[in-house]
Amino acid sequence: MPSQCPKCHEVLDEDYVCCAGVEFQWRCKDCCKRSRGFAIPFGQCELCGGSLEKICEESPSDARIAILQEAFQIEVGSSLFYQRLAEAVDDPESADFFEEMAEMEREHASELSKKYHLHLGDRVFQDTGRPLPYPFFEDLCFFNESGEIRRLFDCAIRLEKKTLTFFENKVPLIPEGRERELYQELAAEEREHIVLLESRRDRTGGVL
Repeated sequence: MPSQCPKCHEVLDEDYVCCAGVEFQWRCKDCCKRSRGFAIPFGQCELCGGSLEKICEESPSDARIAILQEAFQIEVGSSLFYQRLAEAVDDPESADFFEEMAEMEREHASELSKKYHLHLGDRVFQDTGRPLPYPFFEDLCFFNESGEIRRLFDCAIRLEKKTLTFFENKVPLIPEGRERELYQELAAEEREHIVLLESRRDRTGGVL
């Protein structure tokens, strides 16, 4: 039976889960500060920048919400990743391209927010400016004054391939339904991004 969002009171489709008001808790591995929210960009402590670990004791009981949180966290992190790439290059065309990629990721995250009634606002898209410890980004060290623009594209392609593998590996583990379809759709988007990045990389030259 369709349910109603407790925040905006819209009726949800029967096969959608409402995430309004849902919060997870994390503890910083370095300073032990607790953080609350649905998603925290790059999984960073807002106090010291340390890595966060999820506290499971108060996690929502619906397993579908955990799946949605994971997907949303990745989309938000990817948007901030591309925003940093856009700010890192001096080549205007490459900067515009990375900004477009950032906007695509923001749109994906915003679509998830709208479909599942997250009601998080724009704060989740604010960048802390700290290094990127989140697992999908930890080996992508692209800030190098002498690095080639091509290498930045290679970093972005590696990110998309890691994310694609993540979604593909998760799909068989998720029961048939809306969330499994979501992960399949996200995997398809990652394949599209890889093609876009490889095509643009092969047309781009120069140095930072």
